[in-house]
Amino acid sequence: APPDRVAGDGEGGPPTPPPASTSTAASPPPTSAPAPTTPTVPAGGYLSAIDATVVDDPRFDPLEQRITTALDDAGLPGASLLVVQHGEIVEQEAWGEYTLDTRVPIASGSKWLTAAMIMTLVDEGVLALDEPIATYVPQLSGFAVGTITLRQLMSFTSGLVGDNGAPACVTTGTGTLQECAAEILRLGAVRPPGSAFVYGSQHMHVAGAIAEIVTGRSFFDLFDQRIAQPLGMDHTVFFQLRDPPSTTVDHPMPAGGAATTLGDYARFLEMLVHGGVAPDGTRILSEAAIAEMQTNQIGEAEYAAAAPYRMTVRKPYGLGEWLDGIDTDGRGIVVSSDGKFGFRPWIDHANDLFGVYLVDDRGSGYVEGDPDGRDAARPNTSGLWVFEMTAQALSS
Repeated sequence: APPDRVAGDGEGGPPTPPPASTSTAASPPPTSAPAPTTPTVPAGGYLSAIDATVVDDPRFDPLEQRITTALDDAGLPGASLLVVQHGEIVEQEAWGEYTLDTRVPIASGSKWLTAAMIMTLVDEGVLALDEPIATYVPQLSGFAVGTITLRQLMSFTSGLVGDNGAPACVTTGTGTLQECAAEILRLGAVRPPGSAFVYGSQHMHVAGAIAEIVTGRSFFDLFDQRIAQPLGMDHTVFFQLRDPPSTTVDHPMPAGGAATTLGDYARFLEMLVHGGVAPDGTRILSEAAIAEMQTNQIGEAEYAAAAPYRMTVRKPYGLGEWLDGIDTDGRGIVVSSDGKFGFRPWIDHANDLFGVYLVDDRGSGYVEGDPDGRDAARPNTSGLWVFEMTAQALSS
C-alpha cells in the first residue's frame, strides 16, 4: 500500500478499529512509549539546523512588513526568508505564492558557489591562487592575459574587459564554456592585471574554464560532485543561458547561472560557518580557503566598475563574495553574494547568524546591487536593509 494509506482502509479515512474482544482473559498491561532517541552526530560533524519548519518569530514582524509591502507595491508574487542564529532556525517563512521549496534564479548569488567549488581545487593543490593562468593554459604564455592569476579572476581584478566589452557568448550561452573563455582572453587585458576592480561575469567564465581544463571534467559535474551532492543541495543547478534555459553541461554561467531554493543555499552557508565541514563530517573546504574568500582581495586597486549602488557604498570584495562589513585586518564580518534579481544570502559573524532572502524581481522593483541600475524610486524589494533589520530584530 502507499505509505500514507493502511492496507484495507476505506478511501481517505482512518483505519477501521478491530472488533471489541469477547474474551474474559485479563488484558496485558499497557506498554510504555519508547523513549525518544537523540540523533547521532557523526564524528567531526554536527546536526544541521536546516529543515522545513515554519518559524514565525514576532521580532521579525517589522522586516516581514517591509518585505510584504514592497512585494505588494511591486506586484511580485512572493518571497521567503530563513535566518539561523547560534545553530537554530529563528525565522523561516514564505509569503504570497512562495513556499519554502520555491526555486528561483539567483544571478550573482552563483559567484559564491563557484568560488567555493574552485577553492576545493586550490585545497587539493590542483590549482594555486597566485600561479599565472599560463601555467594551466600554456598557449597563453607570452601574453599579458597569461600573467593573470586565479586570485585576480575571483576578485575581479584580472584586467579583463568589463561587461560592456565582453563577447556575446557570456550572456547568450553559445558555444562551450571553454570556447567562450577563449573569446574573452583573445580580447586581451585592457588594464594591468591587479590594478582595478571590475565587477562582472567574464572573470569567472575564465576561472570556470580553467577548472574544466585541469580536471578534465565539466563545470556542471565539478559543482555537483564537490558542493551540491555532499551538502544535499538537491534542488540547485547551474543553467545554460539559452532561450529557453537549458541544463545541458557544455556552457553554464559560473558567475550568474544558478537557481536554488531557500534550504539548499542555507546548507551551503551552514557549511561555511562550520569551518568548511558538512553535517556528516565530510570536509568540503579548508578553514584557510574560507579565510581567503572572506578577506579583502582588492586592496588598493581602483574601484572601477560595479552596480551603481555598490559604486556608492564601495564595499570591498573577497573571492566570490562581498565584504559588507570588515574588521581592521580586512576580514569579513558580514559577507554576502547578492544577485540582480534580489536573491540575497549572507553570513553575519558578529551576530553568529546566517540567512537567505529569496525573491525573483526581474524589473518590477528596485534591487540594490542590480548592475543595470534600475530606477531607485521603484519599490525597494531587496537591499542591505535585509541584513540590517535582521540584526536589529535579534538584538531587541
